Amino acid sequence: MNLLIIDDEPIFSKGFKKVIEKNTTLFTSIFIAATAKDVLTLIDEKEKIDVFFVDINLPDMNGLDLIKKIKVIYPESLIVVISGYNDFNYARQAIHLKVFDYLLKPLAPSDVKHLLHKIEEELTLEKKTSKNEKFHLVSPLCVSAINTIEEHYANKDLNLTSVANDLFVDNSYLSKQMKKFTGKSFNDYLTHYRIKKAKELLSQTSIRYTIQEIGERVGYPNQHYFSRLFKQQTQLTPTQYRDQFYH
Repeated sequence: MNLLIIDDEPIFSKGFKKVIEKNTTLFTSIFIAATAKDVLTLIDEKEKIDVFFVDINLPDMNGLDLIKKIKVIYPESLIVVISGYNDFNYARQAIHLKVFDYLLKPLAPSDVKHLLHKIEEELTLEKKTSKNEKFHLVSPLCVSAINTIEEHYANKDLNLTSVANDLFVDNSYLSKQMKKFTGKSFNDYLTHYRIKKAKELLSQTSIRYTIQEIGERVGYPNQHYFSRLFKQQTQLTPTQYRDQFYH
């Protein structure tokens, strides 16, 4: 199992890492990141982070906002907030985000030891619970991207960059993950889904939308581009495809 400490104070991070190593052998690797940007560097397709310790005050992003992003990528990971502020509002937001615990600096060694024991119990329980369950090669990141496509495919501005930014990952990483788990790049998946929805609209006999209207409804306001893309995908023009349902 892997753990990631996210804090911009190097002295604290290194000392905290030693305390963790002294009190548990649960983690194979303990990583350190000073910024939200560093987190992206560490979270790649080969590393799964099981536990995050996240400082509220980071130089490039509020820690609570970073937690929201982390939960998209690793919804099952345990997250512990570290804060130098005894602020109820921060604690309330952390509770809303369903973090595992909330620690105030300076950290008391006994509190850290107790927390690590709780974490160990929780992770051991999860491991036992899922031991006999079928393992599915499903990427939470891909699930989030696919959900975004299916909810917002009609938005003409939906693209790889906008979704990657929302999910706090870079374009190439998201596209690579999509290709790995779906067999299609992000753009190919988006096009495939939009054309699928266009087919559904074209096959309706109760409501006869114009080709322009259908294109707009699936994110392609330019009718000529939509028609050309539709033919590339189906070998039929939108009109030819629709005519099949009126004979």
